[in-house]
Amino acid sequence: MTISPGRLSPYQVAFVLGEAALMALGTMLAVYLRLGSGAELFTWKYSWHRLILVPLVLQITFYYSDLHDFRVARPFIWTVARVIQAMAVGTAALAVIYYAMPRLFLGRGILMLNFAVITLLVIIWRGVYLWALKQKLFSTRVLFLGAGRLADAILDELASRSDNVHQIVCVLDLGEGGRRNDDQQPELPNLMEYWARIFKADHRRDPSELVGLVRYYDADLVVVALDEKRGKMPLEEMLRCRMLGIPVITGEDFFENIAGRILAEYIKHSWLVFSPSGFNYTPFHRFSKRVFDLTVSGLGLILSSPLALLTALAIRLESKGPIIYRQERVGQYGRVFTMLKFRSMVVEAEEGTGPVWAQEDDPRVTRVGRVIRKLRLDEIPQMWNVLRGDMSFVGPRPERPLFVEHLTKKLPFYAERHNVKPGITGWAQVCFPYGSSDAAALEKLNYDLYYIKHASLSTDLTILAQTFKILLFGGGGR
Repeated sequence: MTISPGRLSPYQVAFVLGEAALMALGTMLAVYLRLGSGAELFTWKYSWHRLILVPLVLQITFYYSDLHDFRVARPFIWTVARVIQAMAVGTAALAVIYYAMPRLFLGRGILMLNFAVITLLVIIWRGVYLWALKQKLFSTRVLFLGAGRLADAILDELASRSDNVHQIVCVLDLGEGGRRNDDQQPELPNLMEYWARIFKADHRRDPSELVGLVRYYDADLVVVALDEKRGKMPLEEMLRCRMLGIPVITGEDFFENIAGRILAEYIKHSWLVFSPSGFNYTPFHRFSKRVFDLTVSGLGLILSSPLALLTALAIRLESKGPIIYRQERVGQYGRVFTMLKFRSMVVEAEEGTGPVWAQEDDPRVTRVGRVIRKLRLDEIPQMWNVLRGDMSFVGPRPERPLFVEHLTKKLPFYAERHNVKPGITGWAQVCFPYGSSDAAALEKLNYDLYYIKHASLSTDLTILAQTFKILLFGGGGR
């Protein structure tokens, strides 16, 4: 199952900020109920930091409790239970902070009252938001024009997301009764009428109706998704839509925006070349990324040194052989380097098979190896690779030369992964579960291309936060 977070929509950003403001308001209300209108907290000049601390801590616990994950439809009772759980953890964290720093303390009896007030306000807030989503109150009205595999992929992505804020109001079908795939083998069905029923949208076939349909349905956006655009795009009608102020975007751009990945098998070189945004590899970006790598890896090696020593001891006690496993991987610009890991498999694990992908429950993994792989402790030595400049902390995972040669022939744009430094963690690792096949490699490539296009310090920090979440609660891939 693919996990694709995409980018937060403006509605979701507003929701999180609104919820944080509601937590601050709940704190003020709790102080007022406990201490009265003369409470010191209302002296903003002296107490603003105490007020802001509450939503800051609580939003962190909400994030790590999956309460910022709007993709999966869950029963409201699950949300209520998870909110209470996250509030309990957040309240305990605040109690620890108040004990360590008494000057931040709000006052006697306020903490538990704050828990009750904020929990009630948040549950109401989330209930209203879910109702608004179901009522399509915040939706962008989309007229979808196209047919083919790209169109199917986009509509399937929209149908699978509970956080979908795009309402398909009309499907303008430019396909035929059947279409052939790239191998000119059996015909693939035209699914546009099926998708129209799924989204309860109007299904039309005449492209000359485009402008009239945009006006009739008061569409906010036109999405054009065609596998083959030559001779099929109603250019004059699309131009009139633009002249009316209606945005017209390609299916490739639309999918990238909603899914947080790029469909490598459907895009063309020209789409990447003429993309209006992305690939901002300025000298400042390269400098800031290197500073980020040195800082995070240096601190990581220092903080993880006790765990590294225990891991090395456990490996030595369990079996003979090297503690550190060295393996050739392909890095930036195709340069081969030696990647370091704590050994998690038996010695000479590939002696009888040659290079093969590691499996999720690989029989070659030792007992200690299973533990350190689950906790990602085997990755600690790779921070030396980062300090040496072979790798970055965040980037596409480096692959072995034999697999790179195979995948470059099989997958489009696979070689483009090597235009940036490989990473210990990456967008594909936090978004896609473990997989060891060509199909899984293609899905991870889709995420890697998205990262390469949109790489920035803020993106790296987001991936790092998600990595910590996976380390604590599981998920992602290796």
